[in-house]
Amino acid sequence: MHWTPIPTVRLTEETSARIETIRARLLELEPNPADAGMRLGYLDEAGSGTPAGEQGRHLLVGALQLPDGSWLNFAAALFRPMVAEHGAFLPTTLSTTAMAAGILILGFLVVRLIGRPLRALSIAADRIGRPGESAPVSEDGPREVRQAAQAFNRMQARIDRLIADRTQALAAVSHDLRTPIARLRLRAGFIEDSETQRQIDLDLDEMEGMIASTLAYLRGEAEQEQLRVADLAAILETLCDDAADAGHRASYEGPSQARLACRPIAMKRALANLIDNALKYGGVARVTLRDSGTMVEISIEDDGPGIPDQEMEAAFEPFRRLDPARNPESGGSGLGLTIARQVAERHGGTVSLGNRPGGGLVATLTIPRARQ
Repeated sequence: MHWTPIPTVRLTEETSARIETIRARLLELEPNPADAGMRLGYLDEAGSGTPAGEQGRHLLVGALQLPDGSWLNFAAALFRPMVAEHGAFLPTTLSTTAMAAGILILGFLVVRLIGRPLRALSIAADRIGRPGESAPVSEDGPREVRQAAQAFNRMQARIDRLIADRTQALAAVSHDLRTPIARLRLRAGFIEDSETQRQIDLDLDEMEGMIASTLAYLRGEAEQEQLRVADLAAILETLCDDAADAGHRASYEGPSQARLACRPIAMKRALANLIDNALKYGGVARVTLRDSGTMVEISIEDDGPGIPDQEMEAAFEPFRRLDPARNPESGGSGLGLTIARQVAERHGGTVSLGNRPGGGLVATLTIPRARQ
């Protein structure tokens, strides 16, 4: 557009639907000019092959008289809407839409094709090492996925053979170790000195306990036992009563019943290890059970010297005994806390240690209740 003292548009004023719409809009924006102070018309004529009349005109020119008598001259391109007859989409739009839909469908199929074997591989990897649960992965899908599945199956077969060989070796070791211990116990019975006989029996008991703990840890008995509902309160009361009958200070506080889906033998072993640790190193075991409905929490407090904060995690390492921090004459294999944490984690729970403000150590075992 440009501003001139006189109009540069030399047109005979025309009338059409589009021109009247534009005229009304201009008068709405600038109501001062009179109707005679506006000139509107088409510059181009309908070309060959185009419909006659208004649909063939594409360039609109006009002049608008301003209040001071000067003129604002302008030109505007007016193209027809890019819509075919009956409001249908143009072929280009249709082809683009079809192409986009095809790409989406193809992408969905490719993702499904790759995702299914990958999900199966993930599930199989989570089951690996669990007795009776490992199974070969289906070797189908794209070439790269097939190669990954084949490599995974070979790895799983090697691990299964390793676990089977280890289990067989442990069974042999268990038998070979218990046999000489039984012979030593029998020979100790012929010793006339009762105190010496008692000391030998205690040493043999400790050896048997160490062998049993080591084999239980290496064999992973918690994985072989089936889940069933057990009463944790009854298990804790039994362990505390047995300890009290043996002359130790052990007490239980909590509900009379706390039923939980668990592996009872493994859970009893874990709780017994925690109670034995409290009695060995702290002289007392105060057991408390709290059941919130969604979580079962068991805390075992003792009156021992505790453990330095920097050694808390080291206490859970296999065969690790923190003798300088606790009683150096307590014996043991250093697997009690390791087995307890292993059992807790296989139930979806945790075991943690903490020093009590007034002295002593507290071991806390938490087990979530499985959703029905």
